[in-house]
Amino acid sequence: MPRCRIVRRLIGWRPRGASLIDVIVGLAVAMVALVVVYQAFNATDAARRSASAIADAQGNAAFALFTLASQIGNAGAGWASAAQWLDACPAAAGIAATLRPISVLVTDGAAADRADTIVVRQTFAHSLALPAAIASSAPAGTSFLVESPDAFAAGDRVIAITRTGNCAMTTVTAVSAPASGVVTVTHTGIPIDLPLSTLLLDLGPASRASTMRFDLASGALRSQDVVNGDAPVPLVSNVVNVKFLYGVDSDGDGNLDTWVRADAAGSWAPAVLLAAPRATLERIKAIRVGIIVRGERLDAALARDFHWVLFDCEEEDKTACPGRLEGTIAHTASGGYRYRTLETVVALRNVMWNRGS
Repeated sequence: MPRCRIVRRLIGWRPRGASLIDVIVGLAVAMVALVVVYQAFNATDAARRSASAIADAQGNAAFALFTLASQIGNAGAGWASAAQWLDACPAAAGIAATLRPISVLVTDGAAADRADTIVVRQTFAHSLALPAAIASSAPAGTSFLVESPDAFAAGDRVIAITRTGNCAMTTVTAVSAPASGVVTVTHTGIPIDLPLSTLLLDLGPASRASTMRFDLASGALRSQDVVNGDAPVPLVSNVVNVKFLYGVDSDGDGNLDTWVRADAAGSWAPAVLLAAPRATLERIKAIRVGIIVRGERLDAALARDFHWVLFDCEEEDKTACPGRLEGTIAHTASGGYRYRTLETVVALRNVMWNRGS
């Protein structure tokens, strides 16, 4: 008899199948393991989605802030160096029409949760850093004789500054070869006579946006060339709010000492600055930018409101913080979004470097 059979007989072992209890216990253990694995997977996936939403929001905020900061940092290029002459230009009702030395103009949204808009102006002249003098007077509609052979090119937009209160904008159509250092600049025409003391400020190619407006619409940060009348161009999506403050030298000592909003009732409102003298405009030293963005996806597990603060300070009494803003974004019945706030300060270096020139 085989040894294994003898052993089975001695221990009383009989072969049999699994009982119903064994099956039920096995299923119960498997279900518990499945629940544990599912919960672990769900927690991991939620953490991944949360991290992804935060990363999306952070990336959008960083790009939007970089876009605004780079444009504001170049504000006043060309305009600031000609400010002493542009100061004689008459005031206009809107930023697109004015030729005064306004480098940046903020329009307040009228509430903490409503976005501001900002207009940034700069020139794109090929080689001319300062306005050029004309060589002889130019009656209305005639060409300019300019003592600057290499400065102007066909397609450039120029401003004629008479320094006696008249200014006009036109577009160059042709430039002649230089003769004794003087070129003839043909243009689309202006309706005023230009005396010999007139200067020409080159804004660069007319197709480039020398006056750019940035605003928020339908959750997208947009740019628009307000002089050429181009349609707004979306730049960054999922932007919730964007706010700006002027950094102002309030006492005239040349140093930034306070932050102010451009609210319509204040002394830094757009209507006031459009007619303000150069001395007032040069007291704006910097722009403070605050932006709020959200993630791409709604998080169903996030069921709390988002409280935000912009332009905070270290004072215990927060009412003493100049320009401080705060608000709350309510979550929806389906959950909430992940939000990020970023701030930066951008110095108006072109205005400060050319101050008093």
